[in-house]
Order: sequence, then structure tokens, then C-alpha cells
Amino acid sequence: MNIELNNKGGLYMITLREINKEEYGEVRAILEKERIKDYDLSKGIVYILIDNNNIIGVGKISLENEYGVLEYIVVKNENRGSNLGDCILRSLLFKAESIGIKEVYCLNCMDYLLGRGFKYNKKKDMGLYKLYLNIEDFFNVKSCGDIDEL
Repeated sequence: MNIELNNKGGLYMITLREINKEEYGEVRAILEKERIKDYDLSKGIVYILIDNNNIIGVGKISLENEYGVLEYIVVKNENRGSNLGDCILRSLLFKAESIGIKEVYCLNCMDYLLGRGFKYNKKKDMGLYKLYLNIEDFFNVKSCGDIDEL
């Protein structure tokens, strides 16, 4: 998927897609800078954000039985501030929904995710996770855009 976004200094012409094996090394380098360890980029839903043939962002949802776990969303420091993380999040959620995942959880509580529709998790059987998101609700809230937007 190609997306055109306004940047502070001009336009981004970016591509957002699932990762290929050949890109694992470059993605691991980005994750290491953020002190994130991912030992298996082949599992789950992993999307990368590419600008001018350079990977500038990555996100991952691990798949559990009936739900997903948002592991991370990372955008390189020099590319932050243009809502690129939101593009990654929406794409991950859209893909998760397309394969039948209805709920996504997150271990960590981040203001960024609370601002995107995640809620504090109050489900007793899922107490390990701090945040929760119903994907259908996410795409049905007007401020989050339309389902056809992606």
C-alpha cells in the first residue's frame, strides 16, 4: 500500500507492507536502538514502513488463540511527529481484523495508545495486559476514520 503524507519539510511517499525475510536484519537494528528484542520476526503480523527504500518504522501484533497482542510500534526518531505510528497501528489492526482477530491487548500502558482508542483492561482473565482494544469499535469511531480508509 502506498500512502502520501505531509511532512514538516515536504511530502512522504511511503509504502506500508508486511515484512520480508530479507529485511529482518534492518528491522532488528531499528528495534535494538529502541532496546526492543524480537527473536522471531516471522511470527505474528509485522508491518514495515518504507520511505525512499529505507525502513523508517515497524510494528508487530503477536497472535494468540483468539486475540492479538500489540508488541511494539516504532518509528525512527528522525521521522517522528507526522503520525506515521498511527499508519502502522491502523494497518496492523486492519490485517488482524481481516484474519478474524477481534481484540488486541498490550502489556504496557502508553499514553499514545490510550489516545488511539485503547482502554484500561478490566477483564479478570486477561489481567496480565494493561490495555485492551476492540478492533471493530476502533474502526467504527468517527475520529478513527472509515473502514475503507486503508
